[in-house]
Amino acid sequence: MNTARFLPLAAAAILIAAASACSGSEGRRIDIVAGDGPNGTMYFEPKTLTLAPGEKVTFYIKNEGSGDHEFESDEAGIDEVVIPKGRTRKVTWTAPASGTYPIYCDITGHRQAGMELEVRIASAP
Repeated sequence: MNTARFLPLAAAAILIAAASACSGSEGRRIDIVAGDGPNGTMYFEPKTLTLAPGEKVTFYIKNEGSGDHEFESDEAGIDEVVIPKGRTRKVTWTAPASGTYPIYCDITGHRQAGMELEVRIASAP
């Protein structure tokens, strides 16, 4: 078997794979802050987001709170991610065709203390 003729094909395949890996596969970056407010409240900032149908985004969630937090949504199909105190985690997600979805911290009492944001899917006017 003459392997010399397959080398250009292999090189092309490697270049294509490398180019697609560097072509913004994370989509638009959205920074989220998770934190503790006054009087036992907790929050995600911003509280609401509007995305286009099918838009790919990466949430960068920075935990500025006094303990661990989570970022998840069963309704939107976002698996639980734990964000330790003082750390940042990222989650890449593609918005569905339509709807409004909560994203929340599911640690006991955190969602009830206000740790929820709303994602709205809407076409551009």
